[in-house]
Amino acid sequence: MQDPIEISVVVPAYQEENRIGLTVEQLSLYLEQYYPQSELIVVLDGCTDGTAEAARKNFKGSACRLRVIDLPVNRGKGNAVKEGMLAASGTYSFFTDADLSFAPELIGKFLQYLKNNADIAISQREKSVTYSQGGRRFLAVVSRAIIGNVVLPGIRDTQAGFKGFKSSAAKILFGELKTPGYLFDLDVLLRARRKGFRIEKVYVEWIDRPGSKVRVWKDAFNAAGDLLRISVREILARVGIGG
Repeated sequence: MQDPIEISVVVPAYQEENRIGLTVEQLSLYLEQYYPQSELIVVLDGCTDGTAEAARKNFKGSACRLRVIDLPVNRGKGNAVKEGMLAASGTYSFFTDADLSFAPELIGKFLQYLKNNADIAISQREKSVTYSQGGRRFLAVVSRAIIGNVVLPGIRDTQAGFKGFKSSAAKILFGELKTPGYLFDLDVLLRARRKGFRIEKVYVEWIDRPGSKVRVWKDAFNAAGDLLRISVREILARVGIGG
């Protein structure tokens, strides 16, 4: 009989054969050393390249386990994270980006918040962060201004790609998730606030690594549509219609 899993780490990946290897290696080495009763879940979002092979080849765990979930159709990062979080077996569930833009050590830091009073711990990128693409910086500034001041006051950086959850909260929030694309984090956090879950913000370092799959202007257009749909659903939920 296997021991229960304490930590699940979900990594969504789309065509990441060139970057997923280092990410899996570093995460698995960290988990193996500090949290051996854990699992690393790589969710392939309709990949057609060698992402799965690179992940398996670079996994360094023995007590820590690797799971690869292969979704046949590319539906978006939000859907990939949802599938991973719902499949997770740990008491605490995290998700992080495939490019290792956040250090593995954040798992331990965020875990302390979750073991205390937080239901959710979310990363907030320092204001001094630099972007390799001007378009990404523009998108980040605009989205933070709109979201942090209007849609979800008090949380400007909803899209930072490292978040931790008590799994009891994650199962509820991701089970209800209706946004498969870029703004899924906002959808989750709005629901979390409405349901009374405690959210802790943690300021962290973030590295904008080359090779991002973000298509700035196309994704900005899609995000605008997501923002409209999320906002309408939130208004309706607040008046008792839908959710």
